[in-house]
Amino acid sequence: MRVLALALLLAVLLAGCNASSRSTRCTGGVCTVNLTGEQTVEVEIDRFERDLRVGPIETGAVTVSARGDAARLAVGDTGEVGGLAVRVLSVSGRDVGLEVRRS
Repeated sequence: MRVLALALLLAVLLAGCNASSRSTRCTGGVCTVNLTGEQTVEVEIDRFERDLRVGPIETGAVTVSARGDAARLAVGDTGEVGGLAVRVLSVSGRDVGLEVRRS
């Protein structure tokens, strides 16, 4: 019984380590995206929609991609991918902050 309880506790802890979350707020043609963990985020600017892939996340940098374009960006850098201009606002561990607009 103890082994089962320890295995369950370990599974819960590992699941928490891989959790992802996100929030997106768009106003005036600019979206602010905050996320935890590598994932794909749907960005809608006016009627313009794109799936933006975020990851891998590295210390001080992140790779973003859309529509076959990819860019590795450090904090403060802006890159264009798939018709989007993406600026990296922050990278801290698995947390990433982005500003996204049409390019």
